[in-house]
Amino acid sequence: MKHYRDSADGRYWSLDDDLIVTATEDGNVFHNALGQHQPQIPLTLIEIDAIPPSQPVLFAPEVVSRFQGREALWQTPHGDGTLFEAAEAIINGPETPAMYRRAWADLQEFRRDSEMLAAIAQLLDLTTSDLDNLFVLAASISA
Repeated sequence: MKHYRDSADGRYWSLDDDLIVTATEDGNVFHNALGQHQPQIPLTLIEIDAIPPSQPVLFAPEVVSRFQGREALWQTPHGDGTLFEAAEAIINGPETPAMYRRAWADLQEFRRDSEMLAAIAQLLDLTTSDLDNLFVLAASISA
């Protein structure tokens, strides 16, 4: 784990070591191990040695609402489109179990322990860190 402080709001983050950080004029840009940009991670994060003991660490939630999960997928680039579009392509594929299609259509919340979500994440080559970032982004969304 590497630790960061957000220079914009003062919050602390702990992120997996496999993230690639590139310094730009706008701030630090984060990519996963596959080189995919992680836009949900603020450009204003600055690496620090450790998080002070009195400060909470930002952890990914286990559950987010349907709206939050779907909107986070829409906001996250993947290939030439978004994660939502990539997930929809998998869900609508002929080899996808019917139970997964029904779950996708009817789910009321996104759960980290979801069998369907794990299957989609695996097919999209998403890491645990990618899922953490997605759930952190989702939890920050309100309408």
